[in-house]
Amino acid sequence: MSMYAYVAGTTNDDINDKGSIACQIDFLKQTNVDYDAYYVDTFTGVSRARFQLQKLLMIVKPGDMIDVMDVSNMMSNIRELSCLLYYLDDLQITIYSDNVELDVGSIRDQFTIAMMCRAEKLTMMQQELNRKKMCHLKRQIDLRRNKDNKREITQNDYQIYKLLMSSNYKTAQRKTGLSRSTLYRLKKRIQKRK
Repeated sequence: MSMYAYVAGTTNDDINDKGSIACQIDFLKQTNVDYDAYYVDTFTGVSRARFQLQKLLMIVKPGDMIDVMDVSNMMSNIRELSCLLYYLDDLQITIYSDNVELDVGSIRDQFTIAMMCRAEKLTMMQQELNRKKMCHLKRQIDLRRNKDNKREITQNDYQIYKLLMSSNYKTAQRKTGLSRSTLYRLKKRIQKRK
């Protein structure tokens, strides 16, 4: 029977940061266990590859033990972790975590259910957020459509339009005091009505 230690995390040297390699190695050293080997996966940037874990899984034999600070460090998402736990259960590998021996078969179902509930909750929250965004966008579109249609064309608008059609924009701007873009919108709105 062999005892292995697995660590995965950032290169942050802060011992108080549970996601750092330094914190996890310190935790494993406090257990006073003489490990056959340490396997360390370092996360850099967006890369979360676990090559050392793959090496470890190639050498473990039935009855071996793997010590980790947190079981969730072994994989980046619930599906991969659930598959890994099933695989380790088939190999009869024991995982130690937080100074407690964890029988993979007993924790697998509880952990999977808890993580799936969390994932389901996050999915529902994201769907609700997306629904609210769509409602907001539809409302904005409706407001813009109604804004364009609701504005009544007054007699004064027709007079400005006639002035604009009989002269150029500069002359109409000087006489009315309106900007070129306002005159253009007025012209388009009246032309749509005709």
